[in-house]
Amino acid sequence: MQRSDVRPSRRTFLGAASGVAAFLGAPAVLRHAMAAPPEIRYSTGGGIGPNEMETVIFLDWMRENVLKRHGKDYTLSMTFARSTAEAATLLAAGQVDIATLATPILASAVLKNAIPDGAKVICSIYDDGVPGYAANAYFVPEDSPIKSIADLKGKKVAVNAYGTIVDLPLRILLKKAGLDPKSDVQIVEIAFPAIGTAIREKRVDCGVLVLPFMATEKAKGGLRPIARAVEAFPGPYATIYQAARNEFLAKNPAAVKAFLDDYVTGLNWFYQAANRAKAIEITAALTKSPASALDTYFMLDNNDYYRDRGGCLTAASLQSVADAMVQEGLLTGPVDMSKQLDLSYLPGRCA
Repeated sequence: MQRSDVRPSRRTFLGAASGVAAFLGAPAVLRHAMAAPPEIRYSTGGGIGPNEMETVIFLDWMRENVLKRHGKDYTLSMTFARSTAEAATLLAAGQVDIATLATPILASAVLKNAIPDGAKVICSIYDDGVPGYAANAYFVPEDSPIKSIADLKGKKVAVNAYGTIVDLPLRILLKKAGLDPKSDVQIVEIAFPAIGTAIREKRVDCGVLVLPFMATEKAKGGLRPIARAVEAFPGPYATIYQAARNEFLAKNPAAVKAFLDDYVTGLNWFYQAANRAKAIEITAALTKSPASALDTYFMLDNNDYYRDRGGCLTAASLQSVADAMVQEGLLTGPVDMSKQLDLSYLPGRCA
């Protein structure tokens, strides 16, 4: 190790020492104010823009012009994972503090004790299958002979990753149609942005499309849905949500509350008509989607996903997915999802 020949003078040393003493002797409130705010390390679950609103809510422009708590009560770093399965791996390894997860991944992690000290669902992102709103679906080429899930025997179907909230419904629907997901159909992994192209190029026979890619592909024409993911469950369900490590929640409750306060503030900003032009502009830049395509559905009821404006969700919307997994033999035992839910960090109260 190279040694420096520069040595502090006695005056410099005494000055530094007196500064440290002054800091240590300052009131606790002052020392807290001088300390850097806690960093929240966040992992997405494979989506962007309308699919995962945190990716646009925490863009630089939003931090500088809309969000009030960022930089004061917390800072945020974001990792863009390929799927909720990958996000859960980062959460379990302690490499992130909060992540976008889905019930197939979280329920499995709970049974396996995969996340040290556990994790809690703290905020909704969107629900799928709510009447009058967008729904994730499985698409085929317009000229394909495939008319229903039952016609997928011997075919190749694309999902973003195994074990995700779009993979699970597919497997349930296949079983309901009398097909074995392991032997009758070849399920392959393709990143969300590339699935539409894979369908068009006939590299797969069918693939799942989610927003914003679903809207972009619909605008091009030539594809049609054969089933919706919600058909696998009794009704609408919590699709993706934010989950945080219990250890981080216990140590940084104020930072988490500030983060969710900004999230809810940002979400409601996007829904305000006066902000629509700017909302479309910054979202189009992030997603590389044509602004004209975004304008046909983004933040519009009946065309976009259902998002609770306060970030709320119910234990029942989690439980229906976990129960379906048990019924289909995809979980080795039941999981009480109500024990994985803590909405006390949200800025408002949930019903």
